[in-house]
Amino acid sequence: MSRRFDVIVIGSGLGGLTAGALCAKSGLRVLMLERNDTFGGAATVYRHNGLAIETSLHEIDGLDEGDPKLPLIGALGLEQGLQFVDVGDLYEVRGGPLEMPFVLPHGAEKALTAAIARFPHQKAGLKEYFRRLLALRGAISVAAQHREDRNWWLLHAPEAVRALWPLLREGSANLGDVLSELFGDDEAVKLALVANLVYYHDDPDRLLFLRFAIPQASYVIGGGHYVRGGSQALTDRLVAQIRDADGELDTGREANGLIIADGRVTAVRHVDRTGKDVQTALAPIVLGNAAPQVLAAMLPETDRHIFLAPYAKHRPSISLWTVSLGLNRPARELGVRHYSTFILPSWLKSLAQMRDSASIMGQEPGQRLPPYVFVDHSQIDSGLNQQGPHFVSYCGADRLENWSTLSGDERHARKTKWIDALIADADRHFPGLAGAVVHREMATADTMQRYLNTPGGAVYGFAPDGTLSQTIRQGPRTPIGGLWLASAYTSGGGYTGVMLGGAEAATEAIREARRARYS
Repeated sequence: MSRRFDVIVIGSGLGGLTAGALCAKSGLRVLMLERNDTFGGAATVYRHNGLAIETSLHEIDGLDEGDPKLPLIGALGLEQGLQFVDVGDLYEVRGGPLEMPFVLPHGAEKALTAAIARFPHQKAGLKEYFRRLLALRGAISVAAQHREDRNWWLLHAPEAVRALWPLLREGSANLGDVLSELFGDDEAVKLALVANLVYYHDDPDRLLFLRFAIPQASYVIGGGHYVRGGSQALTDRLVAQIRDADGELDTGREANGLIIADGRVTAVRHVDRTGKDVQTALAPIVLGNAAPQVLAAMLPETDRHIFLAPYAKHRPSISLWTVSLGLNRPARELGVRHYSTFILPSWLKSLAQMRDSASIMGQEPGQRLPPYVFVDHSQIDSGLNQQGPHFVSYCGADRLENWSTLSGDERHARKTKWIDALIADADRHFPGLAGAVVHREMATADTMQRYLNTPGGAVYGFAPDGTLSQTIRQGPRTPIGGLWLASAYTSGGGYTGVMLGGAEAATEAIREARRARYS
């Protein structure tokens, strides 16, 4: 006998968990289906050899009073019971064309002051750069504050145009062009300001400036924060909210069919790991915390083209490689001074060369190392590994084709060589690190694809490039009635993007459920 629900959520990443929790709290009966053995997708913590390893991106931006996601955090009650630990300075960057390390502090005024002190000849450009970041953040805050209030936009049209002008002004400019306009061919200042490019893209000449500047402004203004206890603590909190509202959550159940009638979704077919226990759950609303291509494969063949048409011009984002290390002593004892340290290789002399970084893992380690971020969790009260081993991680851009043609043994051999090369490189910056390693492992784009079930191992949803109009049109709605996206493919990647995407999908689902209830 088929079970009946108000909402079915496919996938339990942060987008799906956010959407499911909001729907459950609104009184809707929720079923969540997760194909893996644990909830959370990339927002999990797992243990190997006594080391707790954080799998997600390692910080959440903002949380200042102008942060547009604060109402969502309040609606979910996340400020109670979760601790958001300030990571301090945003990052240190060293290497490449920078003769000395540069530290970008938290706070707009402090960041501007530090940048001018280091690059006094670029004072005018730096002032304009930070002015643009703050103006865009202000425009987004206004848009978020009045998003649901149509009357405000009608009654305050001139004010609204002025508030949103920074968004319109930047149009479809890319990051590379904006930085060249402001700083000419001074590559050192460009790389100092956008050392964390890998959090968005691998090509500054394709990255839409708006898609970089708005979250980057949130980092600068509000800082970076780590959820104490890891992203798993956030996942567990959202899972508990769904359960407390009498929702059902099933692991080891893979959705493999969307049942459509008269252009609307009516049910989800799902199966266990053995392939023998096939069940069908009924619901008029389905929220997909999955890539559109994955959802399309669940549809009847006649509906797939119609469903995928809106996403035809959107490319998948980059993937990432990560190396996780356990050390027998805190990295600060080895000279690490900041939570995040971006290390640029000697061959990287310009921002534009960042586009070459994602292909490097497709080669055997040689003279070219990739740019990467080195993250030291012992710099903060992370709530993980308090008695050791001490957790540090590397992260850089990757692509599936770097690994897809290799056999299992060949992948293992190349990963081993790259771990050796990356540890040796970090040891040059922080002498003694190599001798302190007691645990080591690596994940690649191939790992991301297998675990996250995303095309090419994409970690940020769609690539944040294209045009302004494409960005505005991106959202949770799909051509299939009752089927909504609730993932990084809705609003973008990272904690903020996926949670806001999930919230947007939940808002639409709740409205639709209420309309159906009272019609």
